[in-house]
Amino acid sequence: MSARPRSALSLLVPGLGALLSLGTACNRGSVRVDAPVVAPHAGLRPGDELDIRVFDEDRFNGTYAVAEDGTIDFPMVGGVPVTGLTKDEVARQIEAKLADGYLNHPHVVVQIKERGNREVSILGQVNEAGSLGWRDGLTLVQAVSLAGGLTPFAAPARVKLTRRTGRGEETVTFEISLTAIVDGRAEDLVLRPGDIVFVPETRL
Repeated sequence: MSARPRSALSLLVPGLGALLSLGTACNRGSVRVDAPVVAPHAGLRPGDELDIRVFDEDRFNGTYAVAEDGTIDFPMVGGVPVTGLTKDEVARQIEAKLADGYLNHPHVVVQIKERGNREVSILGQVNEAGSLGWRDGLTLVQAVSLAGGLTPFAAPARVKLTRRTGRGEETVTFEISLTAIVDGRAEDLVLRPGDIVFVPETRL
């Protein structure tokens, strides 16, 4: 029988190639990857601050904070949902609302002035648990690697990801198989600011 190739996950857990190969074989028939499909660029979230300018209409210009319900309170048009949107998408939304009975051909420019929570937390069975600075495109595998990799007691097939839904303090938790990702049986997950990753201990 030919030797099984070394799992890529062993790069995250030095010295555990044999153990991880066994774990991968045991879990191959029951891999759970329940996380949602995530766009590569994280959109706006509660706590972000926007600088909004309307051409030739200084009365609208100013800084607007994204509220916990995912909206900004804009003059004349009221609440504008912005959670998950890009700054350009927000500008188009405001233009459409202002053009609906308020201004003729408004031109809106939106800039992100300040982000809210720009960190992700990596907890549990990693060598350097704590918070990491979020950056656009940061994936689950990269975050685990930045946290020093997995400990010998980690259960990589049962990683938990907790994420805010954008509706107040509400969160949702998914179970993800890191083993399936590094073996190429599932796509790596792009993290969002504020995500909490928990790597549980293996069941012996």
